[in-house]
Amino acid sequence: MRLKIYSLIAAGAFVLSVQTGCKKNFLDQSPVNSATPDIVFADAAGAEKAMQGVYDGMYNDFHIWDLMTNGDVTSDNAYAGGDNQANIQIDLFTVNSSNGNITRDWSGLYSDIKNANQIIENVPNIQDPTLDAGNRRNQMLGEARGIRAYANFNIVRHFGAAPLVLKTPTNLAEMQPPKASVDEIYAQVIADLEFAVANVRATAPNKGIFTTGVANALLAKVYASMPTPDWTKVNQYCDATIAGGYSLFPNFSGLFDAANKNNSESIWEMQYDGYAGLHGNWMPGVITGTGWKRFNTPTNDLVKAYDDEGDVIRKNASITFRNVSTEGWTDIYWSKSNYPFINKYRADDKSNSYTIRLADILLLKAEALNELSGSGWAAAKVLVDQIRSRVNLGGTPANDQATMRLAIEKERRLELAFEGHRWFDLLRTNRAIAVMNAQKDGSGNSLNYNVTTTDLLFPIPQTEIDRNPNVR
Repeated sequence: MRLKIYSLIAAGAFVLSVQTGCKKNFLDQSPVNSATPDIVFADAAGAEKAMQGVYDGMYNDFHIWDLMTNGDVTSDNAYAGGDNQANIQIDLFTVNSSNGNITRDWSGLYSDIKNANQIIENVPNIQDPTLDAGNRRNQMLGEARGIRAYANFNIVRHFGAAPLVLKTPTNLAEMQPPKASVDEIYAQVIADLEFAVANVRATAPNKGIFTTGVANALLAKVYASMPTPDWTKVNQYCDATIAGGYSLFPNFSGLFDAANKNNSESIWEMQYDGYAGLHGNWMPGVITGTGWKRFNTPTNDLVKAYDDEGDVIRKNASITFRNVSTEGWTDIYWSKSNYPFINKYRADDKSNSYTIRLADILLLKAEALNELSGSGWAAAKVLVDQIRSRVNLGGTPANDQATMRLAIEKERRLELAFEGHRWFDLLRTNRAIAVMNAQKDGSGNSLNYNVTTTDLLFPIPQTEIDRNPNVR
């Protein structure tokens, strides 16, 4: 793995080190910073190289690994596994501001913003008419603003109020920005995504590019995640996404086979071609295998949820059990003779990972329909049953708004396990405290998480507090 160094825009001179599996990374491109915009952004070719750098910069620890950990280990889907104390703190709700994972997440997301801001600031000034052929200039601006929106969406979901960095800092005050409110961050996310909808391409060479479908899908998720969800907007943008030509892949397990990358269901997908190529995915190597205890172990509660539902197809596609009795480590949750591992990332360093796929959006639309009307559960049932029929399950028995609400929650869990969604679903539906405090081990003993409202967001990293007194 190669060491990468980025400057963090919100902190000026701060640098961070991120280990990735990339052969070519952001610094393999011409340097993108405020000192050399005339070199990097001299023409269309330079702008395209810088735009690729924005995408390459996303292959950092947050996107490769931590988003799944934060979405599934924080929730009832996975235990920390392994012996990494930062992961264990996340699992047990004992995170503090010195946790290494949240420090690198903060840094990685603000690096994404820094890189996107370089495009937004410099591309409009390039005097090259080829950029205006086919509207490419505005496409690039839309992609950059869409990626900035996605980074800010993750910042607000993880940390709540935080600095809103929209330009390269030029003085100390701008290097130490105050926190923006949650509402202010969401307003900027929506503005950026609306710009993206109007300007980005409808299709692209692969599902790693920010397209209209990505923008519409993110808008649906954003409106569902705001402190006061706007279900009319959620439904609107789900419909716009669905109209983009996506379709459910017929074989659920096949979604996770290397032969089916960038399939009809995929809306936005991280692109990995292995360590010998552009980007290698190191996540599969730390969640499955022998020789040492792997991370992100499926929970007893999730396995029970699959079994209670008779959901054999999604269980087997998501979890594989192995006899690891000869391994030299111990586990308090599972017998080593039948030990579970995540099974959705099967191509090792070439495993793509979904950021958004159609099933997520169909279930989100079902949720919107159910919330918009007391009788909306019937229309929601059609969508839920569509997802269930793919894995040979009968229709949901939910028959009113309240039971449908829980049915959708369960369906999203079983469908999207280990794709980084579960914790954020529990947060936005105000179910996190109740669900997590009800968790039991395989013997029926309480796990005693004792989650309170103070545990629902990560603290701002201590390193950031030390360098920016305005975020205390």
